[in-house]
Amino acid sequence: METLGRRVRLVRLRHNLTQGEMAYRTGVTRKTYAAFERGRETVNIGVLVKVMAVLGYVDRVADLLATDPLGEDLEEIHGRKRASRSRT
Repeated sequence: METLGRRVRLVRLRHNLTQGEMAYRTGVTRKTYAAFERGRETVNIGVLVKVMAVLGYVDRVADLLATDPLGEDLEEIHGRKRASRSRT
């Protein structure tokens, strides 16, 4: 998330937009947008999709979600396992 936040910040700066402008365009507070750029895990995927749309990269969201090199390496080493059932 931190790497993604840094990359989005650079794209935002290339578009000459402030964090406040991005927050307004994505429909979130400036504080939430700033947390996104800092890579906070508390920011949901909806914010990511909105940010990507504002920057003109909505078609690349699927690419971000499709790649999981760490998960693929672990799967190769340990094999695929089912998720455990939650006990509620």
